[in-house]
Amino acid sequence: MKKNKAQRVSGLLAIGLAVLALTPAASAETAKQIVLEKEAIELINQLEEVAREAHYNAERLEQGASNSHMSKWSHYHHLANIRALVNEGLRPALTRLEQIQGELPEWKQGGIATMMEAARNLAADTNSAILNKNAAGAKPAPLNPVYRQLVANIVDHSEKLMKTADAASDFATAKLKAAEAGLKVPAN
Repeated sequence: MKKNKAQRVSGLLAIGLAVLALTPAASAETAKQIVLEKEAIELINQLEEVAREAHYNAERLEQGASNSHMSKWSHYHHLANIRALVNEGLRPALTRLEQIQGELPEWKQGGIATMMEAARNLAADTNSAILNKNAAGAKPAPLNPVYRQLVANIVDHSEKLMKTADAASDFATAKLKAAEAGLKVPAN
């Protein structure tokens, strides 16, 4: 489903660039802005996919933290998956979004700031959960209220990131469609 969404966005942007190339009044600045916005949409879609995977792992952790049936290895496995998703999936996309953030419309800048905050919190709580789990030794997760709270925070942060990225992507795609249909679309 997300690949179809990304394909639709890419197709819309390709058509938009072709129309701009045929329009004599199209400026290099407008074309640059469209390319930049296309890149931002692709990065936001990537953030959404990574956040969705992190959320899946976080929910498994939350289930395991409330009962003693999940092994210590499973906790570490899900935490390591989340850490890898943050480091290899979120960090590069957020770094690039941060670089281009000032050149994007104001509404997109606010969404990016919200996603960055959620990603930073997700990374911090994941790291704290790993350290807490290491320090707890053989103590079962259900008997470790600090760990359970950190896991609940991870679930919340990943969900916030996922929902914010989804909304930003949907809104950007709708604005693109409206512009391509010839409707006057405000820049902000």
